[in-house]
Amino acid sequence: MGKTAVFIIRTDGFQGLEGYFAQRLSRYLLKGEGQEEYDIFELVGVPSSEVKEVKYLEGYQVIVLICGDLYITAESIKNLSRIANKHKDISVIVPVSNESRVSDQRYPPPFLYQTPSIFKWAVSNIYKNFGDEIIEVKEVDNFCLAFRREILDILQDNYPLSDIPDAIKNKGLRFGVAKGVYVHRYGNCCESGREDLIKHIPLDAVDVLDVGCANGLFGEMLKKRQRCIVTGVDSDTKVIDIARDRLDFVIHGDIEKIIDEGVLEEYDCIVCGDVLEHLRDPWRVVGGLKRHLRDGGLFIASTPNIANWAIIYEMLNGRWDYVPFSILSGTHIRFFTKSTFKELFEEIGYKIKAIFFQHIEIPDNAMEFISSLKRLSPEVDEEELKVTEILIVAQKV
Repeated sequence: MGKTAVFIIRTDGFQGLEGYFAQRLSRYLLKGEGQEEYDIFELVGVPSSEVKEVKYLEGYQVIVLICGDLYITAESIKNLSRIANKHKDISVIVPVSNESRVSDQRYPPPFLYQTPSIFKWAVSNIYKNFGDEIIEVKEVDNFCLAFRREILDILQDNYPLSDIPDAIKNKGLRFGVAKGVYVHRYGNCCESGREDLIKHIPLDAVDVLDVGCANGLFGEMLKKRQRCIVTGVDSDTKVIDIARDRLDFVIHGDIEKIIDEGVLEEYDCIVCGDVLEHLRDPWRVVGGLKRHLRDGGLFIASTPNIANWAIIYEMLNGRWDYVPFSILSGTHIRFFTKSTFKELFEEIGYKIKAIFFQHIEIPDNAMEFISSLKRLSPEVDEEELKVTEILIVAQKV
């Protein structure tokens, strides 16, 4: 089998640190064992993403095209290339993913993953189950494509690389989905209503402050559930206008500065859903917000659990990789366990009403790892190791 050329088209994906770490992790996963079998080229937007940019490269038998932010391993690149070479009657081979507009390409992983190593476990598990099996389909998504080099000869030089599926379909050629090749894509991370937080807000709460309101979906859902006035706070200029259409009041800015500016009112309930870990001084913010909480009011907050088994596994193997929108998100600068998150509120004088754990599916390998940790240290809390998110309900007394 000839060598493969992997082309990555960088689009308007994540910005700032999340974008930096997304690209960094993508490169790390691609440079795994067997990377000598392919070369990686990065393209940025239009017009660099036209056929002419890759058509005249020599020495490559298969082209793998990646559009946007996704995670694919070296193992998956090799599998896609081999399948594309094997099935001469299929013009374009695509993988399955957690996110796709085409139903034939949507496949839920056998377990969820928070770190690169566990993602690799999921990739290997899916390939073990399906191998090189493909199904022929009438259309495919364009986030990842594998095709033999000669396909480019039927396309005009100025044809967009990301539109290759449309060209193939118009020419009556065939598509195949490789069921055993899995890649990770990101969905809309702002569109989360956080029902896990809403259910703890008292039905008689009239004035609610949502810190880190993003596009305001959480507050909009709360207002549909009960009669209340929701004020949102967020520093993201990209979503603030959407939030203004959904909420009663929106304050644009950094909560670490806003607490000293005298713009906050008094509230029955304050919510910080996955916010405190992003702050330089969450202790000061929680203390400052207490002044704006009515006596008996609730402070509801959630944060990732840094004591999760997957993080410990990675550290024992010498890794600490920042992964966007995970426990080790690139914008997280403070980390908490159940005990230290509880102490954050207790030290400021809140009464802890309840603490809740949130879990995700874990693989059999994880249970073996957790069992080994308990053998080494019997006092280890097995339940806490499985936890990805900690939610706390605290009361001002």
